[in-house]
Amino acid sequence: MNKFVWDTSAIVNIKEPNAEGYSPGHSLIRDLSDGWIKGEYLNIFPTLAVFEVNATVSKMHRKGINILREFYIFDKHAQLYAVDRDLVSKSYEFFTIDGFDKLYGADLVFACIAHIENAYLVTKDSKLALHASKHVRVIDLNESLESANYRDLFE
Repeated sequence: MNKFVWDTSAIVNIKEPNAEGYSPGHSLIRDLSDGWIKGEYLNIFPTLAVFEVNATVSKMHRKGINILREFYIFDKHAQLYAVDRDLVSKSYEFFTIDGFDKLYGADLVFACIAHIENAYLVTKDSKLALHASKHVRVIDLNESLESANYRDLFE
């Protein structure tokens, strides 16, 4: 089963199309649900991301950017992942490994969950992608801004 840990930048990107209406985050979600990427899958959304996404949407609203607060991404292939004592006990040994030691705040949480779950880390944050890629598989949505280049990982 392919697992995907979505960081805040990737979740918000689902609703941020370019001038032609394309968004790599939306495209990836669609490719999973439509079966373009074969096999069973699980989208993992850390509980922390719920708060971060809502804070980001509020910030966008203050800037006059129109974006819906609701994200309809929870289905039978989605899991809300607890950021709790259990996660901390599974993660503490990763805090100082090369790459992870350069991450800040929630980025470290997302990377640790991807490492623990042997999952792809889906992000639009270039620094997170760079540092986490030393220990987890990363789908950097920046590499798919114009077309779904992430598909190469699944062919």
